Amino acid sequence: MVPASSIKTITRINSTIKDLFIYLYDLSPLELDLLFILIKNKTSMTLEELAKRVDRDKSTVFRSLQKLVGLGICTKETRTLKEGGYYHAYSSIDIESFKIETEKRVSELEDSFHRLLRKFEEDLGKAISSFYQE
Repeated sequence: MVPASSIKTITRINSTIKDLFIYLYDLSPLELDLLFILIKNKTSMTLEELAKRVDRDKSTVFRSLQKLVGLGICTKETRTLKEGGYYHAYSSIDIESFKIETEKRVSELEDSFHRLLRKFEEDLGKAISSFYQE
């Protein structure tokens, strides 16, 4: 269930793009910072570079990056070192793809609200009935 404060945050007149991302993607302040760093940087960055940039432990940054990759708004690429071994480089998806993904999430949210409204009376009746049977 979405807390009322989240809906208020996203629907107020002075809402920002940050509010939208926090609401739609359930991003923490750190995840949002990492996303904006990757968008601004326009090139891939390593875990070490990102951890240093946000002054956080690598394991914390790694978990946040895994979430961003899992959401499909960042990518993780494995690169091979000449002397052997490999490392991962992270980047954000391009702005147009990000916009399309965000529009898709907004559309899914709208569909959910419409579905709930169509079943409003039936669901309210069931909720009231179960409340009085307790």
